[in-house]
Amino acid sequence: MAVKHASWIVGDARSGKTTYLVENFQQWVQQKQNAIEDQSQAQWMPSVIVLAANHNTAEQLSQKLTHAGYPIATKTPLGFMEEEVNLFFPLCCEILSLTPKFPLKLRPETEQTLASSFWHSAWPEAIIPNGKVESRLVRTTLDILQLAGASGTPLEEIATRLSVTLSEEEKALIGDEALIPLMAELIVNWRDWCLKQGFLTYGLIYYLYGQVLLTHPFYQAYLQDYYQGIFADDVDDYPAIAQHLASLFLQNHAKAAFTFNPNGKIRLGLGADPDAWEKLASDCEIIRLTPSPSLDSPPQAIAPILEMIANPQIVKPLPPCIHQIETSSRSQLLRETAKTIIKLIEEENISPTDIAIIAPGLDEIARYTLIKILSDHSQPVNPLREQRPLIASSLVRALLSVTCLIYPNLGRFLTNHDVAEMLIILTEHSSHPIDPVRAGLIADYCYQADPNAPQLLEIQNFPRWDRIGYKAETAYNQLRHWIEEKKAQENPMSVTGLLNEAITKFLWKGNNISVANLANLKALTETTQHYWEVEERIAQQESKFSTESDLMANFIQLLKQGTITANPDPNSSLESDFPQGVTIANIFQYRSHRISHGYQFWLDIGSSLWEQPGVANLFASSAFIQQNPYTDSTSEDNAHLQRIINDLLGRATKNVYLCHSDLAVNGTEQNGILLSLLSAPNTIKSH
Repeated sequence: MAVKHASWIVGDARSGKTTYLVENFQQWVQQKQNAIEDQSQAQWMPSVIVLAANHNTAEQLSQKLTHAGYPIATKTPLGFMEEEVNLFFPLCCEILSLTPKFPLKLRPETEQTLASSFWHSAWPEAIIPNGKVESRLVRTTLDILQLAGASGTPLEEIATRLSVTLSEEEKALIGDEALIPLMAELIVNWRDWCLKQGFLTYGLIYYLYGQVLLTHPFYQAYLQDYYQGIFADDVDDYPAIAQHLASLFLQNHAKAAFTFNPNGKIRLGLGADPDAWEKLASDCEIIRLTPSPSLDSPPQAIAPILEMIANPQIVKPLPPCIHQIETSSRSQLLRETAKTIIKLIEEENISPTDIAIIAPGLDEIARYTLIKILSDHSQPVNPLREQRPLIASSLVRALLSVTCLIYPNLGRFLTNHDVAEMLIILTEHSSHPIDPVRAGLIADYCYQADPNAPQLLEIQNFPRWDRIGYKAETAYNQLRHWIEEKKAQENPMSVTGLLNEAITKFLWKGNNISVANLANLKALTETTQHYWEVEERIAQQESKFSTESDLMANFIQLLKQGTITANPDPNSSLESDFPQGVTIANIFQYRSHRISHGYQFWLDIGSSLWEQPGVANLFASSAFIQQNPYTDSTSEDNAHLQRIINDLLGRATKNVYLCHSDLAVNGTEQNGILLSLLSAPNTIKSH
């Protein structure tokens, strides 16, 4: 029977679920305050858990609560679990009979590197033909650990669950079914080694919280005593172990409120288990909210579009808010799309922030072309969560070149081109910058390549050094003398300290660095510090000490592989100070941000990627869903597409443009399931 202390708020996108959640919280706090007889305690503020699906929605929910007069921190489920694991790590160690150590969370790239080294000798040579296959298996194995932890599956049961639930096609993806028990064994060994070192990963945080902390009577008593309630937004994107946490509050008759979007489920296949969460609805008061779209707005097109997708032979008229852009080639489509957007902004005075370009798979060609055309017309662009390899930044490459000149045995990573680029970048903001031509000449004649001790020679080694000019010569000598000074130090400073000094001396001249470059430098320094901290802990535990040069060599190789992204943790406070423009995102990014726009441009409407979850599903994710261990892939693809259509149209308020080119980016013909929408008789077409 439903209880009044718990609310289950159901609705599609833009139906007011979050607003209702905040109002529910306000009413509950007000009732509690009114019940307090002692007026001195009338401003009582509850201790509650407030959760949101991701960092963006967490920040938005925190702002709504703050504006309502309740400055309560909002966390993601993983963020909350990480804080709890760190706080109760000594208890976890006691339960597991481990020596307590200060926990250190591994970054994903560090986790991948350490796991590759830890498991390297365990893989059968016959199954692992090359390093690329090994790297894929390592990533897959770590993903299975994360899925098992998120679902609350004991790690010792992974092999059995995979063998029973995986289809033959999924088993074929790993190459050999015999790898399944080996992967399960490696996961257990990896867990034991990491916890012995005090290392935490996303998968281990899930494991420790769900299977060690949450089941312990002491921690359950702590939750009951410390927290008066739980409020969770968009629980359709939460893992199953977060549902176990919510169940404890319901069992204790604490205040609880949850919002659920049946057409959300964005992280299904990435650890979320919406079916497990729906079980809680029977223990709550169910509140159903429905959006109120205006007449002839995009949400009105949901029913006819879904009917045409289900039966392509049926041709239904669509509302006038649905437009079409059709071309023969992909390049022409990108130009026409950008041209239409520019026309909307310049002739109809539509704000760039009210326009979004959404693609099922946003390739670099499309991203660059759209950004270039719009930027050339002075229109701001906002690519969501754009991530590029850190090594792609010229500032990062220049700083790495400096370290190769200072620390010994790193000359193999340097080329003349790297030296020339370093000279340009590190003198760009000085009073004596070196131009590309002079930088190339200096690198050709004054750089002495050596695998063990590369160095910059005096400018006089260039026969026509007098043609270099006073400014370039001065800048070169200043940089060269600084490098020689660092090399001559008896006690060389740490790599992190060296990078910080180089940034301060050569790159930071007041406020002259863009937000993107600041994010790159921030990521470089933080990743460097983290990498050295991890290596130092391993060295202390296992008495394997490496030189600074050896560590730097491994770190540079890691960067060159592109493992570390250019902006893994964007600083939203910095970004908010700059104007936002036309949003460019793939479907997953756009839905994850839970934003809405007046005008949406659906790129590549004929692509088959619309109906395929693709990279949105981790391998073996279906094996770790509690309610539905395995479903037919075709039916799940159809349900996935229906959720996308419902969600995207529900987030559009004015017009939706269906953008199609006969040929895809690789030259093949596009004939996806959404192609039938282009036959609608009354949509506005642009060729």
